[in-house]
Amino acid sequence: MAYSSVAIILVNWNTYDFSKSCLNQLKSISYPNHKIFLVDNGSTDRSGQKLREEFPEVTFHQNQTNLGFTGGNNVGIKMAQQELFDYILLLNNDTYFDSLFLDPLVNYLDRNQGVGAVQPLIFEKEDSSKIWHAGGVIHKFKGKVESITQALSSEKPYETDWLTGCAFMVRRKLVDEIGPLKTTYFAYFEDVDWSLRIRENGAMLYIIPASVLYHEVSGSTKAKKKHREGFLSPINHYLNIRNQLLLLKSHPNQFVGISAWPFQTFKIIAYLSYFVIRFRFKKLRAGYHGLLDGIRHDPSSRKLPDIRAYL
Repeated sequence: MAYSSVAIILVNWNTYDFSKSCLNQLKSISYPNHKIFLVDNGSTDRSGQKLREEFPEVTFHQNQTNLGFTGGNNVGIKMAQQELFDYILLLNNDTYFDSLFLDPLVNYLDRNQGVGAVQPLIFEKEDSSKIWHAGGVIHKFKGKVESITQALSSEKPYETDWLTGCAFMVRRKLVDEIGPLKTTYFAYFEDVDWSLRIRENGAMLYIIPASVLYHEVSGSTKAKKKHREGFLSPINHYLNIRNQLLLLKSHPNQFVGISAWPFQTFKIIAYLSYFVIRFRFKKLRAGYHGLLDGIRHDPSSRKLPDIRAYL
């Protein structure tokens, strides 16, 4: 029996424990025809080098700087394209799964040529009964995207508006047509943008409930202890605000601009006002520049945002 080939791409950035755990789990998956690509995103804690030594069977690439979620994954995507894999799976390293999670994803794509990409049903690691992402909804009038966090009654695969980059499995030939992730997003909303580009190319997106995965929410971005500025780093707010606006600019036909832009602008101003009230001035500065850069930046540009001031 011939098995479709799957390239599994992981990105590591100063997250040795997560990456090691994920790689160890991948050793036991049942699906036979796969290859793992590990991209170290300019880690400063030697985690990339340690992982390279401990997992010699994994195809490793070292980036000299942090290229973000988009740039790091695009390195792996390019390698997978060069080797002509059938499918490409972007997999967050802070995920947990059993040995059978990959098989339902491959089987569904094999049998449904009109489907361009699929995703497991994703639960929260901290509370395994709580759904983190059961698909995504796009609100055209508000310019808003949100995750479905309640299980649907059917256990059968179902169509969705967008997939999360946490575990995003796509046909390689489709990536050849639409291109990889847009580099300039760096992180956040790049998965929604990719999802919309897939749909605009005529393919569908599906959730496969038979495949289950657990995600440690914000495992690589959320502080363990609350500081004066809160748990999340100012960079999260900069990128979220900026990239929300880049998404509206990238897909004007997917949103009702006359209502979406005012709604998002009001929401951003509300966030900035909250930061003022809470004396979170680093986040205020990051959010303000996110608003400006979201208006000024070109979503098609390959230029990375300068995030050093917000780290």
